[in-house]
Amino acid sequence: MKLSLSIVIALAATGGWIAARFWSHTPLVQEAEASRKILLYQSPMHPWVKSDKPGQCTVCGMDLVPVFQGSAGFDKATPGIVMLPTGSPNVIGVQTAEVKKQHLARTLRVAGMIGEDESRHGIISAPVEGRIDGLAMNHEGQPISRRQPIATIFSRTLLSAANDYKLALEQGGPALEQAKRRLEQYGLVSEQIQTIPQRQPDDLYFGILAPLTGTIVKSYVNEGQVVKEGEKLFEIADFTRMWCMFTVYEQDLPLIHERQIVTVRVPTLPGEEMKARVGFISPNLDEVTRSARVRVVLENPERRLKNKTFAEGIIELDASEVLAIPRSAVLWTGSAPRVYVEMAPGSYEQRHVKLGRAGDALWEVLEGLKEGERVVLSGNMLIDGQAQLDTGMNDPAAESKP
Repeated sequence: MKLSLSIVIALAATGGWIAARFWSHTPLVQEAEASRKILLYQSPMHPWVKSDKPGQCTVCGMDLVPVFQGSAGFDKATPGIVMLPTGSPNVIGVQTAEVKKQHLARTLRVAGMIGEDESRHGIISAPVEGRIDGLAMNHEGQPISRRQPIATIFSRTLLSAANDYKLALEQGGPALEQAKRRLEQYGLVSEQIQTIPQRQPDDLYFGILAPLTGTIVKSYVNEGQVVKEGEKLFEIADFTRMWCMFTVYEQDLPLIHERQIVTVRVPTLPGEEMKARVGFISPNLDEVTRSARVRVVLENPERRLKNKTFAEGIIELDASEVLAIPRSAVLWTGSAPRVYVEMAPGSYEQRHVKLGRAGDALWEVLEGLKEGERVVLSGNMLIDGQAQLDTGMNDPAAESKP
């Protein structure tokens, strides 16, 4: 019982001492605050919300905080400086980044189309005048190989040349070489010429063999059609190697050079990427779109790439090291970019800057900033709003306007 009583007495004494200290200190605090003149009340979250009396922010509902004379935020001796009340930078989430030299990485995305290698495009034409009496190939999209039979032809010219060759074989001499060369000009290969002596009199047809390998992209002939020497029969494309033609606009052309790596994506092969190098840049610009054609060569041995497929190209441009800042730090008013530089916590200076090249995440800085300074990344729009309000509040002409 005596122990409990002693504890109670000790606690009472401690409480009395704390109360005495509190009541003796409070008048000092109140006296100190009272000695400072309150200029206005301001929202810590939205600094542009101000009032001449206590209240709540009309935006977020937070209590307005007093701004005293001489406090940070209202010393206007230095023009262009924006001062925020104590605690406001943390509330509005101000973040800064250092101005420094960095690699200005940039990715250029271009649109294009997959097409055939035009250097491998070929025409199969009638080697001699005659009538097409049979077609081994009769529709587009059929693959063909060199020396594969594609048609049979009845030709009096070929029959006459074959008879001349038979006679030349019996007689020998220079006439034999001339007869053989004539048959070769009419499209017969050595294996066909060698079989001529064994041909039967009633064998009136000759085979037309494909002179190249590829895929038929267009057919011009039907069975029973009479053709003249040199007349088109088929158009052939080689799809084992494709061209990807991209459109690059005039302002981006200085960034492109031959042998540059391009990543190609096509909708017919979802999730797959192909890498190739720039093979050709057209010297001619389209007068309407102000763009040029850029060619990339893609190997396609399995013919998985389809002709006339749309494609997207991603070009990783050369990244040089320059003085740069994040793109989010830049604010634009018309064509004049500006940033806010942190001079001290809660103190920010507006700077107009001259920018150079734009990267994916960075801007090159040519004038207006020095290496080692810190620019505002987030919260800069709120600071800019405060700067405009401060300019209006301190402009005598603005005050005189009705």
